[in-house]
Amino acid sequence: APSSPTFRMAKRGVAGGEPIPLSRFGALVAQLESVVASARQKPPDALLCFDLLSELSSALDEAPKDTIQLWQRKCEDALQSLLVFGACRPVRRLASSAMGRIIQKGDAISVYSRASTLQGWLVDVKRADPMACAGAAQCLGEIYHLFGRKITAGLIETSNIVGKLMKYHEDFVRQDALLLLENALEGSGGGGSGAAYLEAFRIIMRGGISDKSYIVRVAAARCLKAFANIGGPGLGMAELDTSMSCCVKGLEDNVSAVRDSFAEALGAILALAVNPDAQR
Repeated sequence: APSSPTFRMAKRGVAGGEPIPLSRFGALVAQLESVVASARQKPPDALLCFDLLSELSSALDEAPKDTIQLWQRKCEDALQSLLVFGACRPVRRLASSAMGRIIQKGDAISVYSRASTLQGWLVDVKRADPMACAGAAQCLGEIYHLFGRKITAGLIETSNIVGKLMKYHEDFVRQDALLLLENALEGSGGGGSGAAYLEAFRIIMRGGISDKSYIVRVAAARCLKAFANIGGPGLGMAELDTSMSCCVKGLEDNVSAVRDSFAEALGAILALAVNPDAQR
Protein backbone atom coordinates (compact mmCIF):
# COMPACT_ATOMS: atom_id res chain seq x y z
CA ALA A 1 0.00 0.00 0.00
CA PRO A 2 1.22 3.59 -0.70
CA SER A 3 1.14 4.41 3.02
CA SER A 4 3.14 1.34 4.09
CA PRO A 5 6.66 1.73 5.54
CA THR A 6 8.05 -0.38 2.72
CA PHE A 7 6.55 1.97 0.11
CA ARG A 8 7.89 5.04 1.88
CA MET A 9 11.36 3.49 2.11
CA ALA A 10 11.31 2.50 -1.53
CA LYS A 11 10.35 6.02 -2.60
CA ARG A 12 13.27 7.57 -0.69
CA GLY A 13 15.84 6.47 -3.29
CA VAL A 14 16.67 8.94 -6.01
CA ALA A 15 18.20 8.65 -9.45
CA GLY A 16 19.12 11.95 -11.09
CA GLY A 17 17.02 13.80 -8.52
CA GLU A 18 13.84 11.87 -9.35
CA PRO A 19 12.20 9.27 -7.07
CA ILE A 20 13.00 5.68 -8.05
CA PRO A 21 9.70 3.98 -8.98
CA LEU A 22 8.43 1.30 -6.66
CA SER A 23 8.80 -2.31 -7.73
CA ARG A 24 8.76 -5.59 -5.86
CA PHE A 25 12.52 -5.78 -6.21
CA GLY A 26 12.97 -2.17 -5.10
CA ALA A 27 10.71 -2.67 -2.08
CA LEU A 28 12.74 -5.70 -1.00
CA VAL A 29 15.99 -3.77 -1.36
CA ALA A 30 14.50 -1.02 0.79
CA GLN A 31 13.56 -3.60 3.43
CA LEU A 32 17.09 -4.98 3.31
CA GLU A 33 18.49 -1.48 3.83
CA SER A 34 16.22 -1.09 6.85
CA VAL A 35 17.45 -4.38 8.33
CA VAL A 36 21.07 -3.32 7.82
CA ALA A 37 20.45 0.08 9.42
CA SER A 38 18.92 -1.60 12.47
CA ALA A 39 21.83 -4.04 12.71
CA ARG A 40 24.05 -1.29 14.07
CA GLN A 41 22.06 -1.47 17.31
CA LYS A 42 20.97 -5.11 17.28
CA PRO A 43 22.16 -8.10 15.22
CA PRO A 44 19.60 -8.93 12.52
CA ASP A 45 17.34 -11.91 13.02
CA ALA A 46 18.72 -14.82 10.96
CA LEU A 47 15.27 -16.16 9.98
CA LEU A 48 14.08 -12.71 8.89
CA CYS A 49 17.21 -12.24 6.77
CA PHE A 50 16.88 -15.71 5.25
CA ASP A 51 13.26 -15.11 4.26
CA LEU A 52 14.02 -11.63 2.90
CA LEU A 53 16.98 -12.85 0.84
CA SER A 54 14.94 -15.76 -0.49
CA GLU A 55 12.29 -13.29 -1.69
CA LEU A 56 14.99 -11.05 -3.14
CA SER A 57 16.39 -13.97 -5.10
CA SER A 58 12.94 -14.74 -6.48
CA ALA A 59 12.43 -11.08 -7.41
CA LEU A 60 15.73 -11.09 -9.27
CA ASP A 61 14.32 -13.78 -11.55
CA GLU A 62 11.32 -11.62 -12.41
CA ALA A 63 12.68 -8.06 -12.50
CA PRO A 64 13.75 -6.56 -15.86
CA LYS A 65 17.33 -5.39 -16.23
CA ASP A 66 16.51 -1.68 -16.08
CA THR A 67 14.71 -2.14 -12.74
CA ILE A 68 17.63 -4.10 -11.32
CA GLN A 69 20.06 -1.42 -12.45
CA LEU A 70 18.04 1.30 -10.69
CA TRP A 71 18.49 -0.49 -7.36
CA GLN A 72 21.75 -2.35 -8.01
CA ARG A 73 24.19 -0.19 -6.09
CA LYS A 74 21.89 0.12 -3.08
CA CYS A 75 21.35 -3.63 -3.08
CA GLU A 76 25.06 -4.43 -3.38
CA ASP A 77 25.91 -2.06 -0.53
CA ALA A 78 23.19 -3.52 1.71
CA LEU A 79 24.28 -7.10 0.98
CA GLN A 80 27.90 -6.32 1.76
CA SER A 81 26.93 -4.53 4.97
CA LEU A 82 24.85 -7.51 6.05
CA LEU A 83 27.80 -9.83 5.46
CA VAL A 84 30.33 -7.74 7.36
CA PHE A 85 27.97 -7.38 10.30
CA GLY A 86 28.50 -11.12 10.80
CA ALA A 87 25.61 -13.12 9.31
CA CYS A 88 25.22 -16.86 9.95
CA ARG A 89 26.30 -19.35 7.27
CA PRO A 90 22.91 -19.88 5.51
CA VAL A 91 22.43 -16.10 5.31
CA ARG A 92 26.01 -15.64 4.08
CA ARG A 93 25.37 -18.16 1.32
CA LEU A 94 22.17 -16.46 0.16
CA ALA A 95 23.63 -12.96 0.37
CA SER A 96 26.73 -13.99 -1.60
CA SER A 97 24.61 -15.67 -4.25
CA ALA A 98 22.39 -12.58 -4.51
CA MET A 99 25.46 -10.37 -4.92
CA GLY A 100 26.70 -12.43 -7.85
CA ARG A 101 23.31 -12.64 -9.52
CA ILE A 102 22.52 -8.93 -9.28
CA ILE A 103 25.82 -8.14 -11.00
CA GLN A 104 25.08 -10.80 -13.61
CA LYS A 105 21.60 -9.49 -14.34
CA GLY A 106 22.31 -5.80 -13.83
CA ASP A 107 25.37 -3.81 -14.78
CA ALA A 108 28.33 -6.21 -14.94
CA ILE A 109 30.85 -3.34 -14.82
CA SER A 110 30.06 -3.27 -11.11
CA VAL A 111 32.13 -6.43 -10.63
CA TYR A 112 35.38 -4.46 -10.61
CA SER A 113 34.39 -2.01 -7.88
CA ARG A 114 32.65 -4.66 -5.78
CA ALA A 115 35.57 -7.08 -5.89
CA SER A 116 37.93 -4.21 -5.03
CA THR A 117 35.71 -3.09 -2.14
CA LEU A 118 35.55 -6.59 -0.64
CA GLN A 119 39.29 -7.07 -1.05
CA GLY A 120 39.93 -3.69 0.55
CA TRP A 121 37.76 -4.54 3.53
CA LEU A 122 39.50 -7.89 4.05
CA VAL A 123 42.94 -6.28 3.73
CA ASP A 124 42.28 -3.31 6.03
CA VAL A 125 40.36 -5.03 8.80
CA LYS A 126 42.60 -5.96 11.73
CA ARG A 127 40.80 -8.56 13.81
CA ALA A 128 37.19 -8.50 12.72
CA ASP A 129 34.44 -10.81 13.84
CA PRO A 130 35.23 -14.23 12.33
CA MET A 131 31.74 -14.52 10.83
CA ALA A 132 32.20 -11.15 9.12
CA CYS A 133 35.49 -12.27 7.57
CA ALA A 134 33.93 -15.53 6.45
CA GLY A 135 31.02 -13.63 4.89
CA ALA A 136 33.22 -11.24 2.96
CA ALA A 137 35.41 -14.13 1.79
CA GLN A 138 32.40 -16.16 0.67
CA CYS A 139 30.99 -13.21 -1.26
CA LEU A 140 34.33 -12.48 -2.94
CA GLY A 141 34.56 -16.17 -3.82
CA GLU A 142 31.15 -16.06 -5.50
CA ILE A 143 32.29 -13.07 -7.57
CA TYR A 144 35.42 -14.95 -8.62
CA HIS A 145 33.32 -17.99 -9.47
CA LEU A 146 31.18 -15.96 -11.86
CA PHE A 147 33.58 -13.30 -13.13
CA GLY A 148 37.08 -14.59 -12.35
CA ARG A 149 38.49 -14.04 -15.83
CA LYS A 150 37.64 -10.33 -15.57
CA ILE A 151 39.42 -9.76 -12.26
CA THR A 152 42.60 -11.83 -12.54
CA ALA A 153 44.62 -8.69 -11.73
CA GLY A 154 43.41 -8.99 -8.14
CA LEU A 155 44.49 -12.61 -7.74
CA ILE A 156 47.78 -11.89 -5.96
CA GLU A 157 46.00 -9.71 -3.40
CA THR A 158 43.35 -12.38 -2.96
CA SER A 159 46.06 -14.99 -2.33
CA ASN A 160 47.51 -12.72 0.36
CA ILE A 161 44.05 -12.31 1.90
CA VAL A 162 43.65 -16.09 2.05
CA GLY A 163 47.03 -16.35 3.81
CA LYS A 164 45.83 -13.82 6.38
CA LEU A 165 42.55 -15.62 7.00
CA MET A 166 44.34 -18.96 7.43
CA LYS A 167 45.78 -17.55 10.68
CA TYR A 168 42.33 -17.38 12.31
CA HIS A 169 41.63 -19.87 15.07
CA GLU A 170 38.09 -20.56 13.84
CA ASP A 171 38.07 -23.48 11.43
CA PHE A 172 35.12 -22.13 9.43
CA VAL A 173 37.12 -18.99 8.61
CA ARG A 174 40.04 -21.09 7.34
CA GLN A 175 37.59 -23.25 5.39
CA ASP A 176 35.94 -20.23 3.74
CA ALA A 177 39.38 -18.77 2.99
CA LEU A 178 40.29 -21.89 1.02
CA LEU A 179 36.88 -21.99 -0.65
CA LEU A 180 37.59 -18.42 -1.77
CA LEU A 181 40.92 -19.61 -3.13
CA GLU A 182 39.29 -22.53 -4.95
CA ASN A 183 36.81 -20.18 -6.60
CA ALA A 184 39.57 -17.72 -7.48
CA LEU A 185 41.65 -20.48 -9.07
CA GLU A 186 38.83 -21.97 -11.10
CA GLY A 187 37.25 -18.62 -11.93
CA SER A 188 40.49 -17.16 -13.24
CA GLY A 189 41.01 -20.18 -15.48
CA GLY A 190 44.79 -19.88 -15.22
CA GLY A 191 44.84 -16.36 -16.64
CA GLY A 192 46.49 -14.65 -13.68
CA SER A 193 50.17 -14.05 -12.97
CA GLY A 194 52.47 -16.95 -12.18
CA ALA A 195 53.48 -15.28 -8.91
CA ALA A 196 49.85 -15.22 -7.75
CA TYR A 197 49.41 -18.92 -8.44
CA LEU A 198 52.69 -19.83 -6.80
CA GLU A 199 51.70 -17.91 -3.66
CA ALA A 200 48.32 -19.66 -3.66
CA PHE A 201 50.07 -23.02 -3.89
CA ARG A 202 52.36 -22.15 -0.99
CA ILE A 203 49.37 -21.23 1.17
CA ILE A 204 47.72 -24.58 0.48
CA MET A 205 50.86 -26.56 1.21
CA ARG A 206 51.98 -24.48 4.19
CA GLY A 207 49.01 -25.26 6.36
CA GLY A 208 45.83 -26.27 4.56
CA ILE A 209 46.65 -29.89 3.79
CA SER A 210 47.76 -30.62 7.38
CA ASP A 211 45.22 -28.46 9.21
CA LYS A 212 43.85 -29.90 12.45
CA SER A 213 40.29 -29.46 11.18
CA TYR A 214 39.06 -31.98 8.65
CA ILE A 215 36.80 -29.43 6.91
CA VAL A 216 39.88 -27.32 6.19
CA ARG A 217 41.81 -30.34 4.90
CA VAL A 218 38.90 -31.11 2.56
CA ALA A 219 38.95 -27.52 1.31
CA ALA A 220 42.73 -27.73 0.74
CA ALA A 221 42.32 -30.91 -1.31
CA ARG A 222 39.66 -29.18 -3.41
CA CYS A 223 42.12 -26.36 -4.06
CA LEU A 224 44.73 -28.84 -5.32
CA LYS A 225 42.13 -30.35 -7.62
CA ALA A 226 41.22 -26.86 -8.86
CA PHE A 227 44.90 -26.21 -9.58
CA ALA A 228 45.04 -29.35 -11.70
CA ASN A 229 41.80 -28.51 -13.50
CA ILE A 230 43.21 -25.19 -14.74
CA GLY A 231 46.52 -26.67 -15.85
CA GLY A 232 48.70 -26.00 -12.82
CA PRO A 233 49.70 -22.42 -13.75
CA GLY A 234 52.89 -21.27 -12.06
CA LEU A 235 53.79 -24.80 -11.02
CA GLY A 236 56.64 -26.96 -12.27
CA MET A 237 57.13 -30.71 -12.02
CA ALA A 238 58.63 -30.29 -8.53
CA GLU A 239 55.39 -28.72 -7.27
CA LEU A 240 53.29 -31.35 -9.02
CA ASP A 241 55.38 -34.13 -7.44
CA THR A 242 54.97 -32.51 -4.02
CA SER A 243 51.22 -32.26 -4.59
CA MET A 244 50.96 -35.93 -5.48
CA SER A 245 52.97 -36.94 -2.42
CA CYS A 246 50.66 -34.91 -0.18
CA CYS A 247 47.61 -36.44 -1.82
CA VAL A 248 48.96 -39.96 -1.25
CA LYS A 249 49.51 -39.06 2.41
CA GLY A 250 45.96 -37.68 2.51
CA LEU A 251 44.64 -41.10 1.49
CA GLU A 252 45.65 -42.30 4.97
CA ASP A 253 43.54 -39.68 6.76
CA ASN A 254 41.15 -41.06 9.37
CA VAL A 255 38.22 -39.05 7.95
CA SER A 256 36.58 -40.54 4.85
CA ALA A 257 35.60 -37.15 3.41
CA VAL A 258 39.25 -36.08 3.50
CA ARG A 259 40.40 -39.34 1.88
CA ASP A 260 37.82 -38.96 -0.88
CA SER A 261 38.81 -35.34 -1.55
CA PHE A 262 42.52 -36.15 -1.77
CA ALA A 263 41.77 -39.12 -4.02
CA GLU A 264 39.95 -36.81 -6.45
CA ALA A 265 42.80 -34.31 -6.30
CA LEU A 266 45.38 -37.03 -6.91
CA GLY A 267 43.54 -38.25 -9.97
CA ALA A 268 43.37 -34.75 -11.42
CA ILE A 269 47.05 -34.03 -10.73
CA LEU A 270 48.16 -37.37 -12.20
CA ALA A 271 46.15 -36.68 -15.34
CA LEU A 272 47.83 -33.27 -15.65
CA ALA A 273 51.33 -34.62 -14.97
CA VAL A 274 51.12 -37.17 -17.81
CA ASN A 275 49.65 -34.65 -20.24
CA PRO A 276 52.19 -31.84 -20.76
CA ASP A 277 49.98 -30.21 -23.39
CA ALA A 278 47.41 -29.44 -20.71
CA GLN A 279 49.94 -27.73 -18.44
CA ARG A 280 50.03 -23.92 -18.40
